[in-house]
Amino acid sequence: MPDETSFAMKSSPEQVIEELAALPPQTPVQVRRGETARLTSGGILVLREHYSVIAERDPDLNPAWKERERRKYTSQAAWDREQEIVDEAGGGERVFADILVTHWNQIVIEDPRWRSDPDWQVLGGFDHGKTNPTALLRAYVDFEGTIIFGGEYYAPGKEIWQHAPEIKRMTDFARMETIWADRSIFTSDLQQSQRPGHAIERAKSFAQLYGEQAVENLIPFSGDASDVSFAGRIHQHWADLDKRQPSVKILCPKGMYADKPQPGLHSWGCPNLLWELMVARRVKLTAQQLLSRNVSEAIVDKDNHARDAMKYLLMSLPEPSQKSLERRAGERIQEMIEKQKAQGVDAETAATNATIQYQRILREEQEEDGPNTTEVARAGEWQYCNDASTARAAKRTDN
Repeated sequence: MPDETSFAMKSSPEQVIEELAALPPQTPVQVRRGETARLTSGGILVLREHYSVIAERDPDLNPAWKERERRKYTSQAAWDREQEIVDEAGGGERVFADILVTHWNQIVIEDPRWRSDPDWQVLGGFDHGKTNPTALLRAYVDFEGTIIFGGEYYAPGKEIWQHAPEIKRMTDFARMETIWADRSIFTSDLQQSQRPGHAIERAKSFAQLYGEQAVENLIPFSGDASDVSFAGRIHQHWADLDKRQPSVKILCPKGMYADKPQPGLHSWGCPNLLWELMVARRVKLTAQQLLSRNVSEAIVDKDNHARDAMKYLLMSLPEPSQKSLERRAGERIQEMIEKQKAQGVDAETAATNATIQYQRILREEQEEDGPNTTEVARAGEWQYCNDASTARAAKRTDN
């Protein structure tokens, strides 16, 4: 029981129990603001406490607390279920729409000129469909671990030999180190030919058929494939966005998004992924089902092809991209140059002073990487010194 409450008890515990005894079982009686009591049919006393029982959380006394705490929840239903003690809240709710609409400018990159850093790792998520759409997502992982979904292929009703050429046309397809896919497509149980008019071949898997079409970087996803876990993971990436930036972002240039599917290859943009996230809902239970079950956390199994591709990639827990030895050393050199220039040193002298330190910096960065980078470090050291000398010579010529 909290030490400080919004209002004192209306009566003593003995009086409350006496009042409850005169009422039918399960009839609630208000003890004080934010707290009710009831007796079960077996005579067990049950107390229910709302957050308003604590004075500092009472909306009438301190409305700022509720406003601040509400921002930590990704939907109104989640808040109602946990804080307002509304047991039936959440049935049929949209899972991601609230947070997407509220923080669209943070989560969605609408600049059509946006491009990835060439040193970021490129990964993919894949969901094969025949009548339903086949979806491939391309994502970049930056040096801080932020995952940016940058492109997609989304097309229903085609054969593998028709999908493959389009998939290979996707920007940076050759750089996609791994494409995580539903492990069911790796089962060799398909008695079919890979192209119309060809003789039936031995049993193959969908993955083998894609491999024959030079889509060879599909890897079976073996992690947690639960939609509930996936939704929880996204909400972690998108939590508390009033104080931080999201660690999952989606590229969709302004004007590309629509409230319906946009089939085809989108090398720079993910309109179908956004559409599927916007329409995703929790499973809704009937009033009769709610009498014997908890509110469902399950997500409706519909319009989830790009979402599944996102799930396989996101739940693989990709690590941040690593900067190369030369890039890290070069950035430290540039920081030294800028610092000296800020102190009044001219640009040529600052560059010369920084170059003198380059060998030491390269060795320090090499030690961070381990002993296998010695030759790389030597090559980088020679190349940087050569480039710096060329730059100084060019500057003297210009002068």
